Amino acid sequence: MPMQRERLRTLTDRWRARHDAQRSDHRPAADPARETLAARAFPYASMEPAAYVAEHGTDMIAFTYDDVRYADPELDAWLHEVGHLLRLRR
Repeated sequence: MPMQRERLRTLTDRWRARHDAQRSDHRPAADPARETLAARAFPYASMEPAAYVAEHGTDMIAFTYDDVRYADPELDAWLHEVGHLLRLRR
């Protein structure tokens, strides 16, 4: 089992490195379904990004919600900050 976990960690680290290398300041608009899901899934109106990352960050292995831009500026800023904080934790 420990070797499987190490292999998964290696693959995850490799995916993160490739994903981060492809990041751009230009983020395409989120499709309406993703925006609806994000607004329902994240407590952006009631919890600070840092508090959310402190509580859930270790479980957020492949966060991609900050890859796109959201029409709701509060949701967009919140998700962008969560992504930033998660990258800093690595």
